[in-house]
Formats: sequence, structure tokens, C-alpha cells
Amino acid sequence: MSEFDQLLGTQKDVINVMGNYAFVRGMLESGVQVATCYPGSPTAEMANALLSISERAGIYFEISTNEKVALEIAATSAIVGRPSACWMKSVGLNVASDTAVQLAYLTMPGGLVVILGDDPGHLSSQNEQDNRCYARIGYLPLLEPATPQEAKDFFRLAMSVSRKYSAPVFIRTTTRTCHQTGPVTLDAIDTTAVTPKWDDETMQRDGGYIPLPGTFPPLKRKALQNLEKIRIELDNHIINKVIRVGDDIPLIRIITYGHTFQSTVSALEFLGVSAEILKLGMTHPLPREVVSDFIGSSQKVYVFEELDPVIENEVKLLCFNQGIKSRVIGKSGQPDELELMIGEYDPTRMVRIISSHLGIESGLDFQEPTLPVPVRSPQLCPGCGHRTAFFAATKAIGKGKEAFSMADIGCYSLGFLPPYRLGNLLYCMGSGAPAASAMSKAFPDEPVLSFVGDSTFFHAAMPGIVNAVYNKHRQVIMVMDNGITAMTGHQPNPNSGYGATGEAPKIPIDDVLRAFGVRFVERAPSYEASKVEDALKRAFEFAHSPDGGVAVVIQDEPCALRRSRIDK
Repeated sequence: MSEFDQLLGTQKDVINVMGNYAFVRGMLESGVQVATCYPGSPTAEMANALLSISERAGIYFEISTNEKVALEIAATSAIVGRPSACWMKSVGLNVASDTAVQLAYLTMPGGLVVILGDDPGHLSSQNEQDNRCYARIGYLPLLEPATPQEAKDFFRLAMSVSRKYSAPVFIRTTTRTCHQTGPVTLDAIDTTAVTPKWDDETMQRDGGYIPLPGTFPPLKRKALQNLEKIRIELDNHIINKVIRVGDDIPLIRIITYGHTFQSTVSALEFLGVSAEILKLGMTHPLPREVVSDFIGSSQKVYVFEELDPVIENEVKLLCFNQGIKSRVIGKSGQPDELELMIGEYDPTRMVRIISSHLGIESGLDFQEPTLPVPVRSPQLCPGCGHRTAFFAATKAIGKGKEAFSMADIGCYSLGFLPPYRLGNLLYCMGSGAPAASAMSKAFPDEPVLSFVGDSTFFHAAMPGIVNAVYNKHRQVIMVMDNGITAMTGHQPNPNSGYGATGEAPKIPIDDVLRAFGVRFVERAPSYEASKVEDALKRAFEFAHSPDGGVAVVIQDEPCALRRSRIDK
């Protein structure tokens, strides 16, 4: 029996699951027919669950080549009437943003719910961007659950609202909520049959789907009207709850949401401080009536939120507009304002923040270690073929030339660490080849190398490689081909030979590169360092020859961790 089978349980069952799996159960209870993603932490486990149960659940599920493609498939499915879900990690929304900011203008009778996995503390991301800002750019309603139970229930609510108004709804979650485990009481799975339909009447009535100068104004008007309708519907005390902590008269009044709410409650209980908390379930648009009712005639109200002071600023604006005299205290103007915008708000941090505001002792009974604790960075797995390939690359590129190597997103970004120190610049998925192109123009006589994995190759690297070929940039690209999307948990990609529905065409990277016009393409087995080194040296010679340009060496070795699991 798979650990995911419990997600197929019956109504009133209580299961103990992490937040990501609770979202999947919410999809089943909402009658989702189409689910798409590109795997990325902290949302990767949703893909693992659906890889196991999607066929039995009657859901078409795919792992798309990138987040933009995933979102466009889900959105179009919703347009033709199929309830659809899409999810991605925080920075994945940057890839999908061209599409995401258009969603609210379109009519989606089937319903579309998009789950964003933000990462305060950048535990598994290159930054800790606050995607609440995207909801405001795109006029999209945003819900924020705090527990696995709410993850399931908020998904159901989001899909219900989305179908009611034919408008997309975003759910923002964070690493701690995604990976938090807790009890979830199940509701019935929706098995209602839905027949796809292209509705010409709806399209004409709602302004169509082509945002031209003449058609756009009514589309934007519709988006703003839908946002206001959803605000009115969810501006209540069912999704936005007032919660008392402690038995005494509240010493502090707080507005918060999501994981920060959980940490705040833990901190208050530790401090023995009674409080009244407005826990927001919808953070955009701000539920104005609920917030103004909660503030009332309070002298002070505190806003606790991770990252940017988004809710704080909106609450202050609300108070100004409504003539509320209460002082709203958040990050702005605090002595440590900048530090408060960085990192997670865990219970220990909330104890310090609350005790500082109230002028009481924190009572935290632990001492910092007198000896520095060594920092342990992530490491390549034992037996990883990348290790041998990096060793060969250091020899091929030459001593003191490590600075001329560019990184990309994936396990191989760890090549930056000692002893290899390869890959010294990293922006985002697919940035390695363009960065190397710039280096090759700045330092035309130096050996310039970039790294990219097989999943990242298909996700975002191809345009940069095409650009390098087209503009005759002299660089060597090393494709780290382990046949899987390794760093996020071994999900398949177009190079794997299988997908979410089983066997799939394997798209050879070698053939794709040759179709791009790359004239030097060689494969070398990772564990044979001498062969990798020789291939790289020939590649550098070709790149700098009179008729040279882009050269590619494909480091060929299955992921060691996956191989060992299969062997077992």
C-alpha cells in the first residue's frame, strides 16, 4: 500500500498528512480534472502524490517542461470548463509571470486554482521573494492557509469561488505550511462529470480572450469587478477568524496569517501572554470590514508578517481612509526594520519580537554556543557522477580559471563549493549559457564553461543556447545528464523516457543541440574522468578554433541516489 493511498479515503476519515498532500486531497474533493506543475520545493511532494494516484483519481496530471507551460495548460483547461489546478515554487512564478498577470482578465468557467510555494528563509531557493506582490499586480485573490486542514479546505473554497465567478484564485503557502504534518478530516470526493466546451456565447459576453487595445478595457473592468465581488464574499469571520489566546484580558492585539499565526500562538503561550488575534485567511484583497471591526477603538494593533510589510501598509491605508486612530505597528520604523524583512518568523523569533514590543523578559532559557558551530552546506551525494565530472572539468579548464565557469539551477550548482569551486555566477534557471556568452565576449582568449542539467535544459536553457549559437559565442557547455529531475525528488522530465502517465518519448538532448546548429556534441561517462577531461579539452579547442563557437560535452551518468534505490 502506497503512503498516498490514504488520500483516496472516504468522507469523515481523519488522516495525518503534510500540507502538500492535503492540497492534493483538496483537489480530489473539488473535482479537479487537470493538474499541472513543474516540480520545485516546497511544493514538490504534490507531484509525487499525483504520480501515484492521479489515474485512480481520474485526474489528468502532467509535469510540464516549465511553470509557464504548466500554467497555460491548466488555464486553458479551465477556459473550456475543466476544473484545473497548477502549482509551482516561489521563483517558478517568475517563469510563469507573463501568463499569470493575464489570468484575471479571462473567463474560466471550469475554475483555476494556482498554488504558490513561497520560501521565507530561502531554505531551498535562490531568494525569498514575496509573491503576495504578484497577486496585487495581477488583480488576483489570494488565500493563505495555516494548517494541513486549512490547506485542503482553502483549496475547496478557492475552487468554489473560482467556478462561481469564472475567475482564477491564488493560494499562497510557505515551506513550513507545505511540510507541516497534522490531522485532516476528509470530505467527499467530487466525481461529477464535466464535459469540455468552448463557449462562444460566454466568450462574446465576457469580452473574449484576446487583449488588444480595443478589447482590453472591458477585460480589466471585469477583473476588478470580480476581485471586489470575491472580497465581499470572503470578507467574513469564517475564513478570517478572531482567536483568543490565554484566559486573561488581552495584553496585545495582533493581525497575522498562515505560518506566522502558528508561530505567534506558540510564542504567546510560551510567554504566558493573553492576546486577541485576527487570523487572516484571505490577504488579497484585504477584508476591510473584518479588519476595521477588529481594530475598533484599539490604541495599538500589531501586524506580524514574514518578508515585506504588505499587510501592514494596507492596514495603515485602511485606517487612514476610515479615520481610525489606532496605531498600527509592524516593521516600518522599527530599529531593526531591515532585519525584520529577512527570514522566517519561527516561534523563537516571535518570542523575541513580542517580548521586545511588550517590554518583558523573553524567558528563553538557552545559551549561544561559546565555540562556533561549523556551517554544513548541502553536499553532492556519495557516488554522484557530478563529482568526477567536476574533477575532470577543473583539470580541463586549467588552474586558476575557475572564475570563467557559470552555474545553473540544480544539484550541480553545488560545484561552487570546495574543492571544485566551479560555477561562479548564478541568476536563475537557464542563466548559465547567457552568462558564459557575456564572459566569452569580455575574455575572448579564456576557456569559458557553463553547466546545465537535463531538466533545466528543457525548462529554460534552450533559448540561451540558441542565442549563443546564433551570435557565435565561443563557449563550452557541460550538460549534466542524469536522466531525472534530481534535486526536487526524482520527478521525470522530457529526457527520462517516462512521464506522469507512464512511458513517454525520450527526447535526445544530443539531437536537440544538433538541430540548434551546435557542431560539437560529445557524450562522456562521468565516472571515467579521463574521458570527460579529454572531451572538454577537445571542446575548448573547437570553441576557439577559427570556425568554432558553441561546443557541448554531455556528462552521462544516472543519478547515484536514484540508481541505488532502484537496485535495492
